[in-house]
Amino acid sequence: MNNVIPNLRRSLFLLLLVSLVTPDGKAQRFEPRIVFTSNRNGNWDIYSMDANGNNLLQLTDHEKSDEDPACSPDGRRIAFRSERDFKPDLYVMDRDGNNVIRLTNDNDFESRPSWSPDSTRIAFSTFRFLVGNSEIYVVDVDGNDPINLTKHEMDDVVPSWSSDGSKIAFASKPADDIAFTAYHIFVMNADGKGRRNLTGDTDLKGNFSPTWSPDGSKIAFSSQRNFNSDIYVMTVEGKELERLTDGEGYSGRPTYLPDGTNIAFDSQRKGDYDIYLMDTNGRNVAKLTKNPPGTDDKAPSWLPGALAVNPNGKLPTSWGVLKRSANP
Repeated sequence: MNNVIPNLRRSLFLLLLVSLVTPDGKAQRFEPRIVFTSNRNGNWDIYSMDANGNNLLQLTDHEKSDEDPACSPDGRRIAFRSERDFKPDLYVMDRDGNNVIRLTNDNDFESRPSWSPDSTRIAFSTFRFLVGNSEIYVVDVDGNDPINLTKHEMDDVVPSWSSDGSKIAFASKPADDIAFTAYHIFVMNADGKGRRNLTGDTDLKGNFSPTWSPDGSKIAFSSQRNFNSDIYVMTVEGKELERLTDGEGYSGRPTYLPDGTNIAFDSQRKGDYDIYLMDTNGRNVAKLTKNPPGTDDKAPSWLPGALAVNPNGKLPTSWGVLKRSANP
């Protein structure tokens, strides 16, 4: 009797899956990808590739720079920063580069989008000229209901949403300090309350680009505490600091793969910036991108796999959502 409900759920899931993948349903399985920005064609555009670096696809092709890609957790969309209207604004597109929609449209400078776990909201950095410092805002995926979370005299930038949606990590420094090395990693509740410093010491360490592990127990980030930008990891309380990269070139922008087994990052260790993959303990570093000499590949973001179904205009369905629905 105890197995009836779990078995029923699994049966319903399999029935749903079969109905989705019939030829008439026009189902299409999208494999996981790594999205990044590259200037390999003379301009910054957004690209995607398999997790092993193969099957490169160019997603944007615009005369203005497209950078800071951030993939939605449901695997359907990519947010990014673009200067295609003469100043940095945020845009959203489908995972294949189609259906580009402008998300912000004001006189300020937006950057570094980060999706909420349910893929309905986007946190981002914005430099507000009337305020004179950077703040972290959150907005609906259609651009509505922008909310300032920080409202602080510090420069608050590069937000990263926790996997359970309850917290946002970010970097912050005094607004009147123009040095990159003044940044520290902070965390706050998703409503902007409970702000606290995780790397707070008196030394200028240049801590930047925090990202949460999928299980929410750790935060990886880049830091200049050893006179070079390396990747570090710590607990969400700011303890048990561990250095993952070895000081070989400049390394930054870490991002966990959804299964928590690897971290992708960009590094200048071979002269140009490339995308690398390593175990979460810093071992087995592998170079993924094969860019022409003199060009750079930067800012990796993980695009989860998805099962998209589009019969007569029906919305795509996330593979991850279907998979979770089968669990007892």
